[in-house]
Amino acid sequence: MTQSKHLNGLLNDARRHMTGVQPDVAYKQGFSMSLANKHEPERLGVMLLGELERLVRHVSATRTFQTQGDLQDAVDDICELFPSLKVEEILSAFKHIRQGRYKLFGNFTTNTLLDCIRQYEMENTVTFREQEHRQRKEVLCASLDVKRLISDLDRDGKLKMSRKTLDRKYIPYPNDKTDAKQETDTSKEKDRPET
Repeated sequence: MTQSKHLNGLLNDARRHMTGVQPDVAYKQGFSMSLANKHEPERLGVMLLGELERLVRHVSATRTFQTQGDLQDAVDDICELFPSLKVEEILSAFKHIRQGRYKLFGNFTTNTLLDCIRQYEMENTVTFREQEHRQRKEVLCASLDVKRLISDLDRDGKLKMSRKTLDRKYIPYPNDKTDAKQETDTSKEKDRPET
């Protein structure tokens, strides 16, 4: 499925698209908020606004969003603060709030909503990112064996010798202890009278 078809399907019917989607699937196969906001900002905003209104109706809270402007501000804040999350992850966080997995204490405002999404991110998304990073790190580290590389290069004669063994007329470093010692040894030999 192409990205544009995926995004269109998600924006047209988010509820049907999100049926049975687990957090790991939302992370791996989801559509980035920043890309969705770049390609279809109006449709993304409308879809999130509709899902947020549905969520507010399901949550029994004494303090909640009062006007349409409050809801729109919350959607704008979500798009601004969570660009790295996937759209499906935001919708999964909404589902978890609706299911009562996060304590609201009778208060469901923009701050509470953002805290719930942050908590969802810490519980799920950060864990998936760390696992992904660990797998990439193992692959990168396992692919380079330095000792084997050195021995192979040495065996093939492609490993260069140090400058001292290749050329006796190298330019010494002024503050190098070995170069200074070598210079004093050669000057002492020159100063000795020949017998």
